[in-house]
Amino acid sequence: MKTENTPTPTVGRAFDGVPDHPAARAPFKMPGSLLSIAADAKTVKGAAAGVLTGILYLAPGTLAGVGNLCPHASKGCAQACLFSAGRAGIFATVNIARVMRTRFLHADRAAFLDVLRGEIRALMRRAAREGMRPAVRLNGTSDLPWESLAPELFEEFPGLQFYDYTKNPRRALAFARGELPENYHLTFSLSETNAPTAAIVAAAGCNVAAVVDGHRDGQRLAIAGESFATFDADRHDVRFLDRLSPGGRGRVGVLKAKGKAKKDLSGFVMRLEGGRQ
Repeated sequence: MKTENTPTPTVGRAFDGVPDHPAARAPFKMPGSLLSIAADAKTVKGAAAGVLTGILYLAPGTLAGVGNLCPHASKGCAQACLFSAGRAGIFATVNIARVMRTRFLHADRAAFLDVLRGEIRALMRRAAREGMRPAVRLNGTSDLPWESLAPELFEEFPGLQFYDYTKNPRRALAFARGELPENYHLTFSLSETNAPTAAIVAAAGCNVAAVVDGHRDGQRLAIAGESFATFDADRHDVRFLDRLSPGGRGRVGVLKAKGKAKKDLSGFVMRLEGGRQ
């Protein structure tokens, strides 16, 4: 395999001292696939809205030993990472595959993107057969700036909807200003350390996602001293279908804590006004 290192941001504080995943030091094994298609509960729910989603799950943070894929993650986010939730928390092979995908991207980005293109085309063909709308989420468990890492993808698939979550305020604000590719939608992720920024991002016109300890319709969430109406973001994962508030202001989609986040004490899991369900 030729070497074409993917530039990754400087390791952030959130993952300092976190050991690599064992697969980071194991012999490289080519992953069986890059995209996970309709393979988790939320993307299956998205199918009810007519969307067939393919998600690229990489190893978050520094776990693959090739740099930090989540440079804006807070300590609470790192501790509650979805790397431990769902099927990944049950089957060790799931996280091994995520590490191998990350190592593949780092070692030979051109080859990785060629494989990704092939899988995207297959996703689009399947969606057409099933009468569905295809969508791709490139940061299932990472926060890479794909608009600069592989801008050609958005140009090569102009009719395909891409979407992601991010904790990078520059990316979120660029999206709100219309500076990202037209077919790339971003939602900003709230943590215990970025509430003032989240409020600015929401005011600019980008929706915000928050992990919470429970949710009922009509509950509100305080962000930097301001109360926001919430909506249930667990109904599906296709965030580009979420609307903005009247006037173009962002809204807050709430996600119930999963995996290790259920035991969070850092403040990463937010407490809604009105308490638990």
